[in-house]
Amino acid sequence: MATFYGFLVGLAIVFLAYSPSSSAVHFVLIHGSGHGAWCWYKLATLLEQAGHKVAAVDLAYSGRNQVPLEFVHTFDEYHKPLFKYLESLSPKEKVVLVGHSYGGYGVSSGLERFPEKVLGGVFASAFMVGPNFTLEDTNKFLLRPDQADDSFVIGDPVRIVLFGPHFAATLLYQNSPLEDLKLASYSIRLTQFFRGDLANRQIRVTKERYGSVPRAYVVGLEDKAITPDAQRAMIKSTPPQVVREIEGADHMVQFSKPQEFANNLIEIAKSFELFGQGGRP
Repeated sequence: MATFYGFLVGLAIVFLAYSPSSSAVHFVLIHGSGHGAWCWYKLATLLEQAGHKVAAVDLAYSGRNQVPLEFVHTFDEYHKPLFKYLESLSPKEKVVLVGHSYGGYGVSSGLERFPEKVLGGVFASAFMVGPNFTLEDTNKFLLRPDQADDSFVIGDPVRIVLFGPHFAATLLYQNSPLEDLKLASYSIRLTQFFRGDLANRQIRVTKERYGSVPRAYVVGLEDKAITPDAQRAMIKSTPPQVVREIEGADHMVQFSKPQEFANNLIEIAKSFELFGQGGRP
């Protein structure tokens, strides 16, 4: 009950701090491996209560998406629901892409394919590539079989995984409310990591397109899955315009620190708007 009360207080604080009368931002939320749109329910509520528009996408074979895993062989097939959503936007509409964990690759693909539709990209405890920092470079931060604990794993290096309950509790959700860990135990699905030459080509980004859109990185300071050191290594290799850090955030920052995450996203979006007007974020 205390946790739920605290969440309601957080809603009130964000609602009061960010009046709906301010310009609304359209956030598109991209989940990580094994998860789905369901993992954004707290953050989406906070952002909508603050007057913003939110879309949370289920990528292929994720969440409520019914495409079977065996029919998805490439990043482009995996990201197809995201691409379809971005293609459906009106010509003048721009969104802020927010990717968590493996969803960072979706942000990178979105910036490269649709720079004219994106106000900015946010990577939250996420994999982030750059023109000189490739998918292959980020693979060193992926789960290894010896780290998998009670997870179901195929391949070395890992290609297919189903996160086990102990792995989720100790490495992903260790600071998150128990009810959110329970939700995850009912909702996490089998997932895969894309590797090889085709995957590298599909996640390759350029200075001309990807580099034309401002980026931000949100570091979870108690992330045990993609450690703060790993996150900072990606930041150093392909520096974004904005870097924020959230104390006490585990890998699932949207569950462990939803209010702080929402506050940061709203502030980051304002900096993206400034960048679009010729200023500096």
